[in-house]
Amino acid sequence: MKWKVFLVLLVVVFQAEAKDPVAVGEGRYMLTHKGKTIFSSADKIVADLMGQAHKFCQRTTGHEANLLESSGQEAQVGRAGGALGTQPAQGAVGTIYFSCGPATGSGQTAGDRGDIYENLARLKGLLDSGAISQSEFDAEKEKLLQSKGH
Repeated sequence: MKWKVFLVLLVVVFQAEAKDPVAVGEGRYMLTHKGKTIFSSADKIVADLMGQAHKFCQRTTGHEANLLESSGQEAQVGRAGGALGTQPAQGAVGTIYFSCGPATGSGQTAGDRGDIYENLARLKGLLDSGAISQSEFDAEKEKLLQSKGH
């Protein structure tokens, strides 16, 4: 666990906006992004990162990106002076770990519910960015919910 925290901090410090994923193991990749303003959201960043991961996997392997783990920290409003000192504002941060491979089938058992919500977050990010329309979002959302028996 400590190596993950160190690696995330290292990447956040030296790579504020990832262009290509960083390889963190055999077939495992990481993307991270720190928002530039306090108006960013960790969920939106994670959804955007999944979009980048899908593009990377499609380009390099022709497969989908399979989310292994995600985390985020919401934006922090800064403080000016006073007894507690000055603290600058910080944008939200999101990090994902993923692998490239065939899309996971509906026969999966572990983490199915999490996968649904992560895919919904990814779709919402695509909707918010204008990459897909509301009707496309609704259709994909319905497919996701039906495929998992919800």
